[in-house]
Amino acid sequence: MQPQVLMIGGPTAVGKTALSVQLAQALNGEIVNADAYQIYRGMDIGTAKATVAERAGVPHHLLDIVTPGEPYTVAQFKRQATAVIAEIHQRGHLPIVVGGTGFYLNALRLGLPLGGEAPPSPYRQQLHAQLTTRGPEWLWQQLLVQDPQAAEKIPVGNSRRVIRALEVIALTGRPFSQQPEPKPAYDALVVGLTTERAQLYARINARVELMVRSGLVPEVRRVVALAGPDAQALKAIGYKEMLPYLAGTATLATCVAAIQQHSRQYAKRQLTYFRHQMPTHWFDLIAAPNQYQAILTLVSKWFKKGVF
Repeated sequence: MQPQVLMIGGPTAVGKTALSVQLAQALNGEIVNADAYQIYRGMDIGTAKATVAERAGVPHHLLDIVTPGEPYTVAQFKRQATAVIAEIHQRGHLPIVVGGTGFYLNALRLGLPLGGEAPPSPYRQQLHAQLTTRGPEWLWQQLLVQDPQAAEKIPVGNSRRVIRALEVIALTGRPFSQQPEPKPAYDALVVGLTTERAQLYARINARVELMVRSGLVPEVRRVVALAGPDAQALKAIGYKEMLPYLAGTATLATCVAAIQQHSRQYAKRQLTYFRHQMPTHWFDLIAAPNQYQAILTLVSKWFKKGVF
C-alpha cells in the first residue's frame, strides 16, 4: 500500500485554508503549501497567505521559503514536498497538501517527470516558439489532428499540457492518449471545494477589495523594490496588475478591477483543471457549511484504511 496524502484544492476564495486547518486539528495533520506564489517571503496579502492566527498552531510547510527575486519551479516543489511529506509520515502525522495550483498537486500525486529533471528537447523549444507566433488555438489544433483523444481531454488554453502531449508523440511515435498511465506516488484523497459561480465571483471581488484595504499596494511596492519589475514572483495575480499604478500610467480603480477580473478567470481555470485532471470529491461549504461533517467522515474512513 502506498503512503497516504490528503489533498485539498479548488478555486481561489473558496475556503481551502480554513478547511485544511480544521481537518489537521481533527486528524493530527500537518499542512504542506501547494500554492505557486505563497512560497515567496513578503508576499502575504496578495497571495491570501494564512496568518499565524489562522494557522491555529497547526504546522505549515513550504511557506516563505524563497525571496521574490528567486525563480521557483514545479520540479523544485515536487522534490521539496516529497521530502517534507516523508518527514510528516515519520512523525506519524497526516500530510495535508493544500493549494489552488492544480499542476503542483498533480505532479506530486502522480510523481510526474518534470522539466528541470531533464533538459527540454529541441522540439519542445520549437513548440514554444510556435505558441508565441501562432497562438494556443493553432497549437491545440495540431494535437487534434495527431491525437483526437488527447485533444478532447486537454483544454485549448492548457498550452503546457498541449506542448507536452505533442512532444511525447514526436519522441515516442505513439499517441499521447496511448502512453502508459503514470503510477501514482501516493494514496491521495483529493477534496475539492467549490460553490455557485455568482457567489464565488462575489467572494473574489470582496477579497480583492479587502487586500487593497489591508495594504496590497505597499506590499507590491516592496516586492518591486526588492526583486525588480521583471521578477517571476510579480507574475502573480494581484501583483502584475498593480505595476501600471506604481508607474503612474493607470488609476488604482482600474488596476483593482483588473485583479478582480483576472482572479475570476483564474478561478474558472482552476475548476476546469481539477475537474478534468484529478479524481476530486467536491463539496460546497459556502452554501452548505454542514457538509464539513461529510468531508470529515470521508477523510476519516479513507485514513483508517491506509498506511504511512
